[in-house]
Amino acid sequence: MSRPARQRSPRPPALPPLLAILLVGLLTGGPVAAQSLLEDPLPDAPSFEPVSPDERLTGTVNPGLTERAIPPLRPPEQPPVDYSPLYRLTRPYYDSLFSTRPPREMENPDPATFRPVIIYRPLLGLQPRIYRPGLFELYVSAGISQSFDSNVNLTPTNPIRDFYVTPKMTLEFQLGSPDSIYTDGYDSILALHGTYEGFADIFYLHPELSAYNQRLELSGRIGRSAAIWRPYLSFSDLTGSNLLMVELMDRTRRIRLNTGFAGEYRFTELTSARQTFNFGVFEHPDPTYINFTSFTTRQEIAYRFLKAAKALVWAQYRYTWPDRGFAGGELTVGPGWQGQPDPRIYTELHIGWGFLDMQGNVPGRKNLSGLRFDGYTTFDWGPRFRPTFRYDREYAFNEIDANDNYVSTLIQFRNEFFLGGNYYLTPYLGVALDEFETSHRLILQWRPEIELSYALPSDSLPNQSRVFVKFGYQSSNTIRGEGEPIEQFRVSVGCNWKY
Repeated sequence: MSRPARQRSPRPPALPPLLAILLVGLLTGGPVAAQSLLEDPLPDAPSFEPVSPDERLTGTVNPGLTERAIPPLRPPEQPPVDYSPLYRLTRPYYDSLFSTRPPREMENPDPATFRPVIIYRPLLGLQPRIYRPGLFELYVSAGISQSFDSNVNLTPTNPIRDFYVTPKMTLEFQLGSPDSIYTDGYDSILALHGTYEGFADIFYLHPELSAYNQRLELSGRIGRSAAIWRPYLSFSDLTGSNLLMVELMDRTRRIRLNTGFAGEYRFTELTSARQTFNFGVFEHPDPTYINFTSFTTRQEIAYRFLKAAKALVWAQYRYTWPDRGFAGGELTVGPGWQGQPDPRIYTELHIGWGFLDMQGNVPGRKNLSGLRFDGYTTFDWGPRFRPTFRYDREYAFNEIDANDNYVSTLIQFRNEFFLGGNYYLTPYLGVALDEFETSHRLILQWRPEIELSYALPSDSLPNQSRVFVKFGYQSSNTIRGEGEPIEQFRVSVGCNWKY
């Protein structure tokens, strides 16, 4: 559209000599008064176009220039990123020019709950698991490590020292939509996830200690939205030792089977419930050890008090039948919480009081009813550091001495540092205090470990495909009662590959 013709203004008369002198003075004195002029408010933009008899745009003078006479420049190339960032909700990190944002986080379709029903439970690491989007996916991993153990059988005297190699293979499958933060919703009402892991400890100097270990885990999902049932089965056949759990104190073969289901329900936008039923079997091929059969159920009712956090009340009942000694049950009730009070924090805690009802008349038995708790807290400190704090206190049956059961308080710290250049540093510290029922012993155990690893390329989990070196130390000391100290030192070098 052409512009309307404009009327030319009449030529202004010549300036008088005095007015011309004043105008030249103002032009030359402008820089002196610039600061005071800039402090004044600018006038409003004119509502009409100024007179321009011969308008010339910068683009017509020099092709390629914009209207502001600034040559267009190509955007600078971004430096390469050598790490995968945390899944975080805080904006300052993602506003960085050097960050690489992962796929879009899932919006919470169920504000009444955090983990149950819809929301994925985060892992204890720098980044949650990323599953491939197919309805059936298969994951394969393999690894091998070389270790030295200064006390294989965890004995207080005459320790056995030996080198051993551990080849490992894992097969994992996912049928249906996975429970993941990278899934916008449950596309399939039915889903099944399974993992089989097999690894062998092959000793050089003491081949009689060699053993094949295996684990099998199956978990399913039935339902969607307001009601979901999760059946599960877990089987393990392990030969080893672990000082932080008294039942794994000596190196022997242990077979464990757990099966049951968890139901998760949403009543309103603020209230929800969860129930769990579990049946377990714990056996030893060695007849000198005690075998157990147990039944456990837990019921929870929760109320959402924040957008992604809830308070709850819970009750748990467990009954255990040993093949030697007396059976007994425990009822535990109490409050708790679960969720994200802050976008960087995930925390959960069940704290309560356990009431023991043990069968039989055992001389010298101490009533170990009392405080119980379990849970963990993770904190996304930054894109390169994530600490995890785990806590647990429970009543456990002794697999060696009949009726001498114990209450174990276990505290664990696990920190993961990204050092740059695909290097990770993972220190760990576990401390356990065990109080026994009839012998009245009090045992303090602690285990520090540290691992340095180089992460190999991986699309699912950073620092799972890696080359690593790991140092560990274990110690057990009897604070009260009879018992000699036990020490162990272990170093491992190996690699894991996950497809």
